[in-house]
Parts: sequence; C-alpha cells; structure tokens
Amino acid sequence: MKTNIKFILTGVLLLGCLFGCKKDNGPAPIIDPIDDNSLPSAAILRVVVLEKTNDRLKFRLDLAVFRDSENIEDNLKSENFSIDSLTFRGNDFGFSHNLSKLINGTAKKNYSALMLMDQSGSISSTDRENYRLDAAKIFCNNLGTGNDVALWSFSGSTHNELVAFTTDTAMVIQEIEKLRGKEGGGTPLYQSQYEAISYTKSNSAKPNKAVLTFTDGQGSGSSDNVASHALSQDVSLYNVGLGDVNTVHLQQQAVATGGAFMYAKDARQLISIFGNLGKLLSNTAIYYQTEWTISHTDSPNLFQGSGDITHEITIRFPFGGEIQVPFRISYE
Repeated sequence: MKTNIKFILTGVLLLGCLFGCKKDNGPAPIIDPIDDNSLPSAAILRVVVLEKTNDRLKFRLDLAVFRDSENIEDNLKSENFSIDSLTFRGNDFGFSHNLSKLINGTAKKNYSALMLMDQSGSISSTDRENYRLDAAKIFCNNLGTGNDVALWSFSGSTHNELVAFTTDTAMVIQEIEKLRGKEGGGTPLYQSQYEAISYTKSNSAKPNKAVLTFTDGQGSGSSDNVASHALSQDVSLYNVGLGDVNTVHLQQQAVATGGAFMYAKDARQLISIFGNLGKLLSNTAIYYQTEWTISHTDSPNLFQGSGDITHEITIRFPFGGEIQVPFRISYE
C-alpha cells in the first residue's frame, strides 16, 4: 500500500511540473557588443561614504556601464565587479564587496549640453584616428526632441565659441568636422570650463543644464573654482578624460555637480561613452549601485581623521574582456 501511494504522489508531482512548474532558465544570455568600432566603457555617477570608524570604511560607488555606442550593459552580477587590494598608509588592505544592484533611470528631463572639446596639440597623438570627433557626431545624432546642443573648442590660451545652442544637429556636425586636423597649442581647460558654465546658465532654459568636457590634458588654475561656479549656476559637469589626465579633478567636479565622470584609456572607448551620454543627461540611464567595505584589524586608527583613497574598479564583461575605471574616495 505504501508503495502505491509513493507512485501516485510521484505521478502527481510530475504532472504538476508539466503544467505549472516554473522552469529554471539558467543565467541570462550573453549579449555581444554591436560592431561599431567602439570599446566598452563606464561612467562614475556618485562616490558616497556610508560609514566610517577609525578602522573601517564603507562606501557606495554608482556607475553606468556602456556595452557599445547604443547599449547600456545590464547583464552584470556582483562577480563582474572587483577592486584589488591596495597599500594605504603603509598597510595592505582589501575591499569587501557587499552589494551590487541595478537601478532604473528616473523620469526623462530635457537638457542643454555644451560640448567643450579639447583641441590642444597632444590630441594629435592621443587620438590619432579622431575618435572624439566621430563620437561627438554620434552624440549629436542621438540628441532627440526637446534637447539642444552647443559646440566650443579650446586650445592655445583660450576657447572658441563655434555653435550656439541649437537643435540643428547637421550644422553642429559640420562644425565638428572642421576640427579635424586643427589640433595645436596648450590646454586652457579650467578657464574654458568656467566660461562655458557661465554661457550655459545664461543661454539655456532647459531643466538640465550641462557642460560636457572632453580633454586629454591636466589644465592649469583651480579645478575647485570650476566646481563651485558650476554649483552656483546649477550646471552639471560631465567630464570625459582620455589617457594621462587628472582623473581626480575631473571626477571631483562631476560628482560634486551631479554629473558624471568617464575615463577612456583607449580612444575607441569614446564611441561608447558619447553614444550613451544622452541617457545620462536625460536621467533615463540605468546604472549599478555597488557597496564596498575596507577594514584592517591590525591598524585600528587607519581611517582616523580625514583622507583620500585613489584606486580603480575592474569591470569584467560576460562577453569577454575587462576595463578599469579610476575613482577617488574622500572621507572626513
């Protein structure tokens, strides 16, 4: 009798699974980047200290990850993010990964974006193939209704106001093409940013006002003055750095003003960066919240007082390859 009952129960379970059980589809399918001559990249949106004691620091790093010029990567898990151990104040410590979750974008807001393009002499070697210009044209093609764009360049000792805010992207693209082969001179980065912020405040009526700076240089003057001016004018800074730039200043400006910092080690990453920038500017981009803890039991006063930690996060992609994104944590 017991055997018969066992067979009946087994049959019921099998029939139930045929008609009602949810199948385990396994891991999400791997989506390869489109063939657009780009490389994956990422944008740091926020770096927030969540908790600090003398021997422990917990922080949050928000970032959007770009698969190619059209798509934001949304197929990453906790294991796709890592931060290597680091020597800090004579001590070796590691980063414990506490959390990774995907956050949807908010309601769309129209924007005005002034593209401030570095045309200094070093560009001819850091971007020999002019990927920045191709990328800027992609940004214009993705502008969308309700948004407008302006174009400035900077080199030598000053900036050049090329196109006022407009929705005529064809005209902007023509002016972008005129920059090809016209590199030369120094890098008046901070001065140009300051003037671009003032111009954007005075000439845009959009809810989101932004200065989008591309540079491969260090700049001279005060980066802090630029950030303070942007905050006072309610203008967000979206900074794109290529190669040997001052990533600390570019990130600090962007995070302080509610913008984003993007870094391209390879100029081909500019294609995926500029291709997705409109989603960041309109507040519709999905992004990852990651949380990390640093602690060192052998150094109980490691984080006493204030300080800064400069490091990089590694992002490994399901389709292969990885990128490193520099970041800085400031704590008090």
